Amino acid sequence: MILVQNEYFAITQASQILFIQVAKQGFSIREFQIIMEKYPAIVITKFLVLRESLECATNEKIEFGRLKPPIEIYISPDNLEAKITINLDRETYAATKEAVKQDVLQLLKENKVVHGILYDVINKELQAQKQIVVAKGLLPKEGTDASVSYLELSEAKPTLHDDGRTNYYDMNLFTYIHKGDWLGEKNFAKTGANGMNIKGEVLPGKPGKDKILRFDQHSVDAIEKSNKTLLIAKFDGALQMKEGKIGVVNHLVIDKNVGNETGNIDFDGYVTVNGTVENGFSITAKQDISILSNIGVGAAERICSRFGNVYIKGGISGKGKCIVEAGGSVFIKYANACTIKAQDTIDIGYYSLDSDLEADNILVQAKNGRTIGGTIRAKTKVSLRMVGNIYEKETYINVEGFDRKAIKKQLDQLLLTYKELLVKAEQNERELKVYEMTLVQFGRTKSDEDYMSYQNIHQDLINEIYKLEEERQGFLKTLSSKGEGEVTIYDKAYPRTLLQIKNLQKRLNKVTTGTFYAQDNKLMFD
Repeated sequence: MILVQNEYFAITQASQILFIQVAKQGFSIREFQIIMEKYPAIVITKFLVLRESLECATNEKIEFGRLKPPIEIYISPDNLEAKITINLDRETYAATKEAVKQDVLQLLKENKVVHGILYDVINKELQAQKQIVVAKGLLPKEGTDASVSYLELSEAKPTLHDDGRTNYYDMNLFTYIHKGDWLGEKNFAKTGANGMNIKGEVLPGKPGKDKILRFDQHSVDAIEKSNKTLLIAKFDGALQMKEGKIGVVNHLVIDKNVGNETGNIDFDGYVTVNGTVENGFSITAKQDISILSNIGVGAAERICSRFGNVYIKGGISGKGKCIVEAGGSVFIKYANACTIKAQDTIDIGYYSLDSDLEADNILVQAKNGRTIGGTIRAKTKVSLRMVGNIYEKETYINVEGFDRKAIKKQLDQLLLTYKELLVKAEQNERELKVYEMTLVQFGRTKSDEDYMSYQNIHQDLINEIYKLEEERQGFLKTLSSKGEGEVTIYDKAYPRTLLQIKNLQKRLNKVTTGTFYAQDNKLMFD
């Protein structure tokens, strides 16, 4: 079949293969482009052969290309899109447009394209010699991730008023919980809407990411309800968040004084005393202790929270006998002739008089706060408003200090371990997901021994991550101090105030305001 013929050559077609027979020289390869524009279905597969034929004119029949079909169709490998190209010149297409539309629909049918056909495009937007999308599948939708929320644990710190006064009257160290109270919940992940490819095959919606509810199973019930899991307190107590797990711990409430009627208190939980602690009596508790009487505490023997905080609303007049200890922090209105030790912070509202204080950080910084006499020993930082008095009563302030480079090195090592644990936890979570899908596929339950092993490993990794996060916060708190140990006097320190940071000493001989800190084995002052 002759496709093109002129005085120079003839192009013939046989089963889509194109041949050229050149009888006369003088037709350049550039001029051949005009032929290509008129016959867009022509594809040159042997360019050098064609050029040589035009130049030599041997009158031999030589294969040089192939003929594309009038309409080509391309279907993406994922069956989500179909494109067509109309291999006709514009004049021919314009004359046969209606027939071409029907041919396109027939071609889609032959290729089993049944969904997402763009009829508006086919009817109005087809063009010759241009690739056009004529069918689109519907992608599956992303699912909604699970969401987790917990009852908020209030931060243990006093409230500062705008005028600089510190409110030590409304401070609550913990949140009281009743049996059956809501502690948290998880809204289940949802699977997104299904999609469909252009061949009518359903594409399952993508599931949202799951999240784990972390709670203490001893004190909290997990109740499945429609599309969520609710966390409910099993008994009365105090709210606790430990290693990222919410729970309820025992809470002992004493409405009267701790004294002859109650005897000494030793309790494995939280203790609230609505009265006071009488002289010679003691309270020991595993968690927070709150003593709420406005008259405060006198010469009580000992008030000790092994792992929590101590809050004494009315302050202490200890007569040189009362000892307060906390595994966390101590919050107190005033300290008079007593001993206070805390692992974290001692925060005193109004004044400290002739008292021995020992903690990581010691704060007496509310407006008009005073520190007169006694001994103050801190590991990291001391922040005071006014120190000593006009009578130059001797006050001793000692900051043990720290090695900043060593702390930074420890922090860097912790962060490396932290990242490694995160990678392991993410990998374990992916394996857990795969295992869950397998369990569903084979109709097995989540009590499967191997599945529980994955769960336990994941819980252990998460616990380690929370522990490292607590350590990280501690390092950052230490590094927030100036130099390698800091004493800040906001108002003034009177003479006979003795400062020592690390092994560097300074006795004040005049009224002084500012910040002392150790750096490069020197005592610096700002």
